[in-house]
Amino acid sequence: MDAIVAIAADGPGLRPRQADPTGEVDLEDPCAIEKAIRAIFDRLYGDAYDALLLANAIQDIVAAYRGSHPGLLRCDTLYHDLRHALETGLTTARLLDGHAKAADVEPIDAPHALLCVLLALFHDIGLLRRETEAHVWGPALIPTHEERGVEFMQRYLSWTSLAPLAHQSRLILATKLAYKMTDAWTPFERRLAGMVATADLLSQCSDRCYLEKCRDFLFVEFTAVGLAGAADSLYPDPETLLAKTPGFFAGIFRQRLDEEFRGVYRLLDLHTGQGNPWQESIQRSLDFLEVILPTRDLSRLRRQPQTFV
Repeated sequence: MDAIVAIAADGPGLRPRQADPTGEVDLEDPCAIEKAIRAIFDRLYGDAYDALLLANAIQDIVAAYRGSHPGLLRCDTLYHDLRHALETGLTTARLLDGHAKAADVEPIDAPHALLCVLLALFHDIGLLRRETEAHVWGPALIPTHEERGVEFMQRYLSWTSLAPLAHQSRLILATKLAYKMTDAWTPFERRLAGMVATADLLSQCSDRCYLEKCRDFLFVEFTAVGLAGAADSLYPDPETLLAKTPGFFAGIFRQRLDEEFRGVYRLLDLHTGQGNPWQESIQRSLDFLEVILPTRDLSRLRRQPQTFV
């Protein structure tokens, strides 16, 4: 039986909408996220990492998305929500665990591992409006949000035990779909950035409600930057967005994961020891999409996604 279904069937477990692809963690419980990340870091690094900084960072990202962080307004993006931020941090920790189990790889020390997780948690912080931007709709910041995130994290980390690594906040740039890491990036930096960016892609695309979120949330966000909603736009309607989704996975998605990030997603197989639930979830969505696209009957997408803030 599928792990998530099994949990739901057992009674007071996680509802499928809340669970991560492994069925182990409630993605809408920041405390559960912290506990899962700490379990990995405690095993890998013992007392060598700043556990208090991790706890504070999770509190800070929750506060930021809920409008309680100094200088920032509450999250108003539907697709890029707090759940996605928390899951990206957790998935990065799992990739780090897989890396530690891999053979013949350069070890990742505790400070850099913690840096990766913090950058993953905050990778979309640039989508949050500043206090002076109340007139702006968050999704309108999509084109520049990675650069804004780098700027935010350089300031944020400068006050922490990771201050010597604050300049490496630029790793967030790898989450930008069109971004190419140049020869100026060392192999070690590419590895770290690849983990953060891979976690970003896998976390959103393996969501159980991914297809519905594309239809109901991502389409709306794309209208803010001229990609959707108009007759001459790339996605004039949600049906077109979903119709082009298989092409996205066959093209940009695979190119980013396999070439730009050099296949670090395979580390998740080492983490679980029994396959890759993230890829399996993505394939289920693509298989179902193949069934409904010929009729363009989106009413068959019956799940009701909810934004989590």
